[in-house]
Order: sequence, then C-alpha cells, then structure tokens
Amino acid sequence: MGTHEVSWQPGTHITVRNIWHGKVFSAFPFVIVEETAELIVTYLPPGAVWKRPIDLVGRDMRLPHGTWRLRDAVWYGHGMLRIFVSGASHSVMIFLMPGGVDRWYINLEEPYQRTPIGLDTRDNHLDLVFPSDLSTPRWKDEAELEEAIALGVIDAPEAAAIRTEAQRAIGWVQRGHPAINDRWRSWMPLKAWTTPQLQSGWEVVP
Repeated sequence: MGTHEVSWQPGTHITVRNIWHGKVFSAFPFVIVEETAELIVTYLPPGAVWKRPIDLVGRDMRLPHGTWRLRDAVWYGHGMLRIFVSGASHSVMIFLMPGGVDRWYINLEEPYQRTPIGLDTRDNHLDLVFPSDLSTPRWKDEAELEEAIALGVIDAPEAAAIRTEAQRAIGWVQRGHPAINDRWRSWMPLKAWTTPQLQSGWEVVP
C-alpha cells in the first residue's frame, strides 16, 4: 500500500515506474504538483522523455510477455496530470487541453510503493475513460486484459479483482472522487518548472 512519508515539495522531479516480473516495463518523469496525506498530484509536460517497452525486433509492446527492452519516447499533447491516491488500486490521469480537461482516465494499477526516486506500481491493463463532463465512462483495453490472461501474464482471479476495482472506481467518481476536482479544469503549470527527466538509477529494481 502507499504510505505517507516525507512530503515532496512542488516542482520536485520524480520517476514513476511500471514494474513487471522484477523489471521496469515503462518509466515516466513527473513534476510534483502537490502532496497531501491522501493524494500525490504529479504533472507530465509535453516534451518529456519517457521509456516505453519494445520487443527484440523493435516493435512496441503492450504486455509484459517474453523479453523486452526500453526505448526513448517523447510525451506529446498538452500535458497530463496523474493523481495517486494512497492505498487505491488505480490512479487518475487528467489529459489537459487548452482551457480545460479533455478527458479523465482511471488507470487500473497496483497501489503505489514509494521509492527513493519516486513511485513504483504495476499497470493492470484495464482502463476507464470519462469524458470532460464526467458522464458515461468508456471501457478501454478490455481485449488487452483478455490477452494478458491468455498469455499467463495475470490469472483469472486477478482479472476479476481488477474488474471489481474498476466498478468501485466508477462508484467513487459518481459519489465524489478525491482526485477529481473542477480546479484541474483551469490548472496551469508554474512557468518556473523545468521539464522533468528520469532520475538516476531509474533502471535499477531492488
């Protein structure tokens, strides 16, 4: 479970990693927006370089099956807020657009573990996408979850738990999710913030 330790100050750079089978499957550099006892709010600006997995032939990979290596990729668009909730099995990604929020994205994942350089989690493939007005959500990557089961990446009970968490998240959004706040619709990053880079040692998993 996520534990609250020393707070990171706004503007601090951290590395958020997706760990599978004891190896880094992807890694992102984020800027800390704010941290409370319940939430860690981070920002990924356009132009930031992250690591995405590819197979040995060089094709992009979606599932941690077989052997992979990592290549540089550049984040595009208008930036993204990603909010981690202590103990929750999902984070909330807020895809920004000029003057507002393009979409809200429930990313199913294991509760984060704090590390000396940032946060580690494990992406659980399934996602929910809410439009800007938070009306009916759309399921995303259901086929990817089924493929993960077929490949033995996760088993059927794990998949059932992931779907249960997704339904729980929908109810949480409907009741009032702590990460979903209208203030993000007009939020702007501070001009003084620099583009984050992956922290030294990002590739090392204890």
